[in-house]
Amino acid sequence: MTINNKQSNRYALIDLGTNTCNLLISNILTNGQSETIYDRKLPVKLGRGGIQKDILLPDAIERGLTALQNHAKTIRSFEVEKIKVIGTSALRGAKNQDLFIEKVKNLLGWEIEIISGELEAELIFRGVSLSLPEDIGKYLVVDIGGGSIEFILAQNKEILWKRSFNIGIARALETVRMSDPVTPVEIAAVEAWFDEHLQELWDVCKHHQPQILVGCSGAFDTFMDIYEKEEPDLKIRKVSEFPLAAYQQIHSQLIKSDHQTRGQMQGMDKMRVEMVVIASVFTNFILQRLPVRQLIHTHNSLKEGALDWFIANGL
Repeated sequence: MTINNKQSNRYALIDLGTNTCNLLISNILTNGQSETIYDRKLPVKLGRGGIQKDILLPDAIERGLTALQNHAKTIRSFEVEKIKVIGTSALRGAKNQDLFIEKVKNLLGWEIEIISGELEAELIFRGVSLSLPEDIGKYLVVDIGGGSIEFILAQNKEILWKRSFNIGIARALETVRMSDPVTPVEIAAVEAWFDEHLQELWDVCKHHQPQILVGCSGAFDTFMDIYEKEEPDLKIRKVSEFPLAAYQQIHSQLIKSDHQTRGQMQGMDKMRVEMVVIASVFTNFILQRLPVRQLIHTHNSLKEGALDWFIANGL
């Protein structure tokens, strides 16, 4: 895609998460609007083997450095003017985070800003709200990450409540042993594990009764790709309705599948084959517990919100 850059600034935002390392490159036009020109996720599994021990293992550090180096090559090819790198759950909980941060500084010259769970939830909402209509009403946003899961209850463009829970999919997989395919007993066990951490969510939703669930980025991108039978990263979406019946059909397929079968599913993102089942178990659990009547998917999430926030505050 060729874009005239004379009337814009070009910024890059890297979101270094627990499972993926995400790069967003945008032109910021003179009218203040942003135009996405590149959006890519690389597998990193930064939390593998160590997230429940609050440590980054040596092989995870190497995967993180490799992903950042690959993104650095892309950034150079796009002649980006400004770069911002943020770290989330795996980094903020790691006792040896300074080791990784120093390696990145020495290798690439980049500073990593580790954000709190509270700020992460706020920036996720900021990104999501860029894609939603003004008068959507009351809704619950969920971002299923590897280290943490963020929920934001909102009315139109106003946050009513937000919370980051340290119950991400990587943590769940290290806590509850899962077979392949998963068994009903294991599903019940992991649902019980989720349930014991989510009382605050149940209480808030009992009071506000949100009937719309907005699933953003990550696993929801994969669910939607399977539904539309699209190849991952084939297009940059904004927002679309995800029929509940269609999601339930996909969920039923996923929990009956083994690793090989999932890898051959049309639309399956290969980097999510390992974790997509438990992400779907979590999504189904939420849908069963809450009075949700409509499911919406948006591609926008943390990186879009973070880039918008940093630009607004003079990146």
